[in-house]
Amino acid sequence: MKPLLINNLDFAKNQDEISQEIDVKNCERMLDLLDVGQQSPKIIRYTLMGVASQFHLPSLALHVEATLPVLCQRCLQTMELDFSLDYTYVIAETEPESFEGDEEVDWLEMSREMNVDELVEDELLIAMPLGPLHEHACKPLVKEDVEKPNPFAVLRDFIK
Repeated sequence: MKPLLINNLDFAKNQDEISQEIDVKNCERMLDLLDVGQQSPKIIRYTLMGVASQFHLPSLALHVEATLPVLCQRCLQTMELDFSLDYTYVIAETEPESFEGDEEVDWLEMSREMNVDELVEDELLIAMPLGPLHEHACKPLVKEDVEKPNPFAVLRDFIK
């Protein structure tokens, strides 16, 4: 499937809206973090719309919904992470000076061909936990108690 490319400034000014789906298998950068065995296909749903921002600048609002299969780092069993993410971006040619150092405001550089699928994948990669764990107490891997021979046991025979 071809990536969706938009002129983000025109999209924001016209207050356009799109809703799309991405197959997880098309997100190559994220595949190493996921457990995409022979399970049913996983879909990422998103809605992108141009909005009037509180800063009176062209802006985009992104909403992402996804359920992604990952490995629990405690029990190494597949688990699913649910994501419901919302972002607002101000569109500008360069980072507006009034926003520098303000962590609350995200901005995107103006682009005639912004890849929306890559933006969605970037946000999911950032939101993905480094070591996903089941919320409930899962069984850790069982450590087998194997009796190892004592390497000094041979010396006992020499004492006698």
